[in-house]
Amino acid sequence: MSEFSHKKHKAVRRLRRLFYVCVICGWLCDLRYGTKMLWKSKGVTVVAVISLAIGIGANSAIFSLLNSVLLQPRPVSHPEKVVELYVSEGEQQPYSSTSYPSYVDLRDHNDVLSGLAAYGIRQFNFGDANQVEQIWGEAVSGNYFDVLGVAAQKGRTFSADEDAVPRRNPVAVISHSLWQRRFNSDPDLVGKTITLNDQSLTVIGVAPPQYTGMIRGLSSEVWIPMAMMPAVDRLGDRVLTSRGNRWMILVGRLKPETTLAQARARFDLLTRDMQAAHPEEWLSKSESGHTRVSAITVLPESETRLPPDMQSAAYAVFGLVFVIVNVVLLIACINLAGMLLARAVTRRREIAVRLAIGASRSRIVRQLLTESVLLSIIAGAAGILLAVWFLNLIIASMPALPEGIRVALDLHLDWRVVIYTIAFSTITGILFGLAPALYSSKADVSTVLKDDSSLFTGFYRKSRARMALVVVQVAFSLLLLVGAGIVLRSLEKIRPSRLGFSTENMLVGTVRLDEAKYDRPKTQEFYRGLSERVAALPGVQSVSLVNEMPVTFMGGTRSSIEIEGYQPGADEDMQIAAVLAGPRYFTNMRVPFVQGRDFEERDREGAPCVGIVNEAFGEKYFRGSNSLGKHLLKYGGAPDAPRVPCEIVGVIRDDEWQALEKQVHPFYALALQQSLRKQFTLVVSSTSDPASLIGAVRNTIRELDPMIPVADVQTLSDYFSVGLYPFRMLAVVMGGCGLMALLLATLGIYGIISYSVAQRTRELGIRLALGAVQKDILRMVIGQGMMVVTVGLGIGLLLSFALTRLMTSSLVDVELPLPISATDPLTFAGVTILLAVVALLACYIPARRATKVDPIEALRYE
Repeated sequence: MSEFSHKKHKAVRRLRRLFYVCVICGWLCDLRYGTKMLWKSKGVTVVAVISLAIGIGANSAIFSLLNSVLLQPRPVSHPEKVVELYVSEGEQQPYSSTSYPSYVDLRDHNDVLSGLAAYGIRQFNFGDANQVEQIWGEAVSGNYFDVLGVAAQKGRTFSADEDAVPRRNPVAVISHSLWQRRFNSDPDLVGKTITLNDQSLTVIGVAPPQYTGMIRGLSSEVWIPMAMMPAVDRLGDRVLTSRGNRWMILVGRLKPETTLAQARARFDLLTRDMQAAHPEEWLSKSESGHTRVSAITVLPESETRLPPDMQSAAYAVFGLVFVIVNVVLLIACINLAGMLLARAVTRRREIAVRLAIGASRSRIVRQLLTESVLLSIIAGAAGILLAVWFLNLIIASMPALPEGIRVALDLHLDWRVVIYTIAFSTITGILFGLAPALYSSKADVSTVLKDDSSLFTGFYRKSRARMALVVVQVAFSLLLLVGAGIVLRSLEKIRPSRLGFSTENMLVGTVRLDEAKYDRPKTQEFYRGLSERVAALPGVQSVSLVNEMPVTFMGGTRSSIEIEGYQPGADEDMQIAAVLAGPRYFTNMRVPFVQGRDFEERDREGAPCVGIVNEAFGEKYFRGSNSLGKHLLKYGGAPDAPRVPCEIVGVIRDDEWQALEKQVHPFYALALQQSLRKQFTLVVSSTSDPASLIGAVRNTIRELDPMIPVADVQTLSDYFSVGLYPFRMLAVVMGGCGLMALLLATLGIYGIISYSVAQRTRELGIRLALGAVQKDILRMVIGQGMMVVTVGLGIGLLLSFALTRLMTSSLVDVELPLPISATDPLTFAGVTILLAVVALLACYIPARRATKVDPIEALRYE
């Protein structure tokens, strides 16, 4: 290279470095000047930062929750190669489990997976009689941890031979949380024994803290080999030998060269082989006589982080909440845009001078954008702190869960959330700072430097953009407040005291009897003994037994049954809401009878089978005729056993007792003492505070059997809170967002009207000097402000009518119904009046100040 070329390249490099230095220096100057201007107008800065921080913080918190539940892969090795296998039985049951024999067949004949493991979720009694509790765990195949690539933190995981022979290897792996909670992080725990369902097991390892099982959100606390299930499960050897016992989910790892499509094609072939070899499992008949053709569905790990049949509900709720918090952020951004527009007008002389001395329009826009982005980044940093607080609030608001259920959600701000927040803040600053920046850079230099008298020529011309922002704020605020009102009114509608039966001073407790210890006579004796002992406790008014309290938002248990004289249609769903109830259950719950009687002590094993139905049941299945004396045909137990006729001895009134159902559906009840049920709910009605009876009821259960966990004894309100949690969370989010929207709209209206009054000081002074009275000024300012608010309320009502219908229909589609109508007139009227009154107050304060203007001072006002 010649010396000239060398000098040329060197000069180019110097010029390039100089250019970069100039650009950086320019940005630093913009940043320093922007910081100075934000500090100069501290009031506007603080309000803008707080408004944006709340919106950004709420968004970050919801994104963190979404990230924890749906975006983060399970903590396994190379999750992109992990798949789950479900048995599909048509549209009604697309994601079912499979049996152990079928798992073995699929494991031994597939050639597209490097390993196929199985797991089943089970609840165990953990501990001895001195300290027994219920925990959730997984029974797994011997290759489970190897397939997932999860290594033990202490000790080891299972080997293949430990799952080869039933009952031979009594070993277990426990979770890190159980190791800390029950064993105080004992470093020598490996090699010691624990008791699970009265079976001693040797602890061979402790799982890593980040691995809590395959079910996202549920903390599994113990893992045992499949071969040990006959020793801890009531079914004994059948749990591993029966093809009808389908309780396992399959998880596999694709071979490096295998694609998901190839795996699905291979398992389609295996499905046909299974249908031919085992038609009793893969080509079975339903109770209605239809043939169910089973197939295998292969899903990647990313589609199974939530149970596939729950994903539509989860996406609907997440989507609704995300829209809500983004509407709040939009209102905050509108406030920011309004404030920036107001600041742009107050800085008109500064900008005009800069333009007059040679500054380009792009330079002005860049400076103003720097200020708005800086404002948004500060708000984003504050929003991250608020997001942490919001996440703690979500965790703290979780209800007391039934015994053994522990939530395992990693709610923290990881790098995805931080990047999301920074990007969101920057984009917000650019988008909502661009319009004010462009508006400011168009200033007419000569007009502004002379007098800018055009600013005082009329209310609408000078603030049309800001008035439009107020209209949007009011409309979206009304939309959020109406949505919050619908949810809050629904929550009030479905509280326990509105179920249609007596729920005051009530205690409930779930009792689970050991299947191995309790045969049918012992179970019946336990029913009677527990009822008599609890009824004898001081302060107890009545005692009832039922398989499940019908107070969850999903509507309770549904069961198939045949009905005498009724022929269902080809595709008719005969899964009907049902309970198993003990003697005097409906009487004690004060559910009114239209005809017949309640269950009695005589309705026990050996007595004729009896049932109770509601009015809707008779209307649908008996065409409105008398239901008494008709028969339900109960499943007999064995596949070919004849149906057992159950005479209908009572009809209860529909009322509202079916909890959240807007439309009352058919319902039936059978006698608990005529069933094989070994899990039931004790319902105790007291004469005083039911919480005072919790200890006595727990002691009574322990006296009858010390191995029965008793932590689930609680008041009905606490029991009910689990089913209401989705509504409460939705109510908290919408209520909080609605209040925030109301506050932001109030600040926006007040700010715009106050600024308008300040800008019209000369005009108002002239009016007063010419004889206008204070009442006229007050009426004019309030009228002009409320005109804008009225337009916003009208648009908000139209949006509310449309979007609340969409909200309620979406929630009903995912079985989360709202008892209040989407167009509830009380909610719409109340919210509209509330927002109008608040807006009137926001207009009145600056209007009142306008009446105090001194005409002489006003005429001197620039």
